[in-house]
Amino acid sequence: MNHQRINNFLPRDVFSDIQSFLMEGDMMWSYRNALTDGADTCGFHFSGDVFHAERKQCDVPLLEKVGVPIISRLPMSKLIRIKINCYPRQVRVGEDNFPKSSYHIDLDYPHHTAILGINTNNGYTEFDDGTKLESIENSLIMFEGNQRHRAVGCTDENIRVNININWMEDYHIEDSKRTW
Repeated sequence: MNHQRINNFLPRDVFSDIQSFLMEGDMMWSYRNALTDGADTCGFHFSGDVFHAERKQCDVPLLEKVGVPIISRLPMSKLIRIKINCYPRQVRVGEDNFPKSSYHIDLDYPHHTAILGINTNNGYTEFDDGTKLESIENSLIMFEGNQRHRAVGCTDENIRVNININWMEDYHIEDSKRTW
């Protein structure tokens, strides 16, 4: 499994501004009746589309507030998508983590993926080899976009919030001697 975690990814004041905006009610969420695609209906989530190059879609104020602080720190040549995810707790406190999305890749062509945790909780990102990466606030995990993964909800908080970024660059993680 090829991934990297960077703790304390954003400066504390920048992260705190983003976290407050997303966690304290200022964010306008859109209801999604599936976890990944229309066939993945074991649960639901809320999201906010910040930027989507293929759809020629951009929420400029949201991009400036939430996206730019993150993408300015990533080695990218082309931004593809930024999406904010909010997974509400859908079980009683203490029950097994649910829902679990189906395993998927975000896009069907070569790209990189990063997930920035907005709040610490017992939800996680799981890869199809069994690797589980905890949801930790201000922690960024990066991996090659062809790695099948899934989102797993939390049971210890009311919501799990993260920001998903997809991009392209001129080199691949495994080929690079450069550190993130």
